[in-house]
Amino acid sequence: MKPVFAYESYRGYLLDYYRERHERGFTWRQFAAAAGYASPVFLKLVCDGKHNLSELGALRVAAAIGLSGAELAYFELLVRFEQEKDFEKKQELFAELRKLAKACGTKVVGEDQYDYYDSWRNPVVRELAPLLPGAKASELAAEFLQETSAKEVKDALEVLVRNGLLKKSGSGFEKSETSVTTGKLEAGKLAVRNMHRQMGELAVKALDSVPAEERDISGMTLGLTEDAFCQIREELAAFRRRVAAIAMASPETERVYRLNLQLFPLTKRFGGGDD
Repeated sequence: MKPVFAYESYRGYLLDYYRERHERGFTWRQFAAAAGYASPVFLKLVCDGKHNLSELGALRVAAAIGLSGAELAYFELLVRFEQEKDFEKKQELFAELRKLAKACGTKVVGEDQYDYYDSWRNPVVRELAPLLPGAKASELAAEFLQETSAKEVKDALEVLVRNGLLKKSGSGFEKSETSVTTGKLEAGKLAVRNMHRQMGELAVKALDSVPAEERDISGMTLGLTEDAFCQIREELAAFRRRVAAIAMASPETERVYRLNLQLFPLTKRFGGGDD
C-alpha cells in the first residue's frame, strides 16, 4: 500500500487500507473496533463521505492503523484539510501539508496543479513568453496591463518550466503540448477557485482601465428552472470549445486575453427549496 504522503484524501487512504486487508478477511467491524467505535459501519460511512472524523477520531483511527511521527501528523492535517469548508483556512492547511511533506522528502499530490492555478500571471506568461523570444523577465513584465514585477514573471516561468508547460528553446521559450488538468484533485480545485477569484477581480478593474472598444463585458439577469440552468451550462461548455477552436486556428497572436463566463444564482429557490 502507498504511504499516507501519497494521498490527497484521507478517505481514499482509509479505503485503500481496508481493501488491502479485506482480502485476508479484515472487516469493517474489526476496523471500527480497533479504532474504538461501537458502530461496525462507522468507518465505512466515513469512507463513503457520509460521516466525518473528529480530531479525537483521527487520532484513534491513526492509532488503529499504526501511524506515528510525521505520518501521524500528515494524516491529522489531511483530515482537517479535506473536511474544512472555509476557503482561506483550507489554503492554510494545504500550505502546512506541503511544508510537512517537503520536510519528509516528498510532495503533496496535486501541488503542481496548485502552483499553476495559484496565480493569474502563470497562464498569461505561458502565452506571452513564446511571442517574445529572448525577452528578459523585466521586458515580459512591461507587457502586462496590470502591474507585474520581473520577479513575478520569473516565478511564473519557473512554475511553467517545472510543470512542462513551457520549455526552453534557444534564448527563449516555447509552449509544450503538456496541459494541466485538475480532474478531481482537491488541491487543483482549490487553486482553480482562487484563479477564478483573481480573474474576476481583473475583470472589474478592466471596466475602468481598458477602453470600451478593447473589451466586451456584458451580462443578463434571468429567471430559470433547474432544467434551463443545466441546458445553459451545456451551451456555455459548447461555446468554450468553439472559442478554443477559433483561438487555435488563428496563425498569430497579437495580445493575450482572458474570457470569463459566469452564471450564478442571485436568489434562493422559490417555494422553500433552500433554507
